[in-house]
Amino acid sequence: MKSRYKTNLPELQSICSMNYAKLGKLMPDAQSSDSWMYRASNNAEHKLKIIITDRAPYTTTIMIEQSGNISPWLQQISLGVRIYHDAMMAEVTEWQRHRRWLGRYEYPNKSMYQMDEKSQLNQFLSDWLGLCLAQGHSLDNSYFTKTGEQI
Repeated sequence: MKSRYKTNLPELQSICSMNYAKLGKLMPDAQSSDSWMYRASNNAEHKLKIIITDRAPYTTTIMIEQSGNISPWLQQISLGVRIYHDAMMAEVTEWQRHRRWLGRYEYPNKSMYQMDEKSQLNQFLSDWLGLCLAQGHSLDNSYFTKTGEQI
């Protein structure tokens, strides 16, 4: 009989800690700014926008949105991320308008989530932020409001 999947909690915490550090580099001046814009590749249309949607004493919630015509087979990406300042971790809380993942899923399941869907989403965020840090270019010549309008 196949053994049940077990969440590797230290690995998930490590990924979330790396995401926190990477977001800190991509969100300079987070106390006074509400959004940041990057070009994530040499394609001028491929843009990444980070928007703070909620601030609390110990957490910040952000949306990360990718826009632009990258490829006919690749859809626009939208991620909700909760940043835990006291734990110095950042965790994906929303993917393409889907929310709340379990730590593990039986497979197959009705939604066809992978057994480690939550871990995979956080690893994707880590990889994506790493790419932005390695190849991204800031488009911020000014600051943006919470609605994304330039001020």
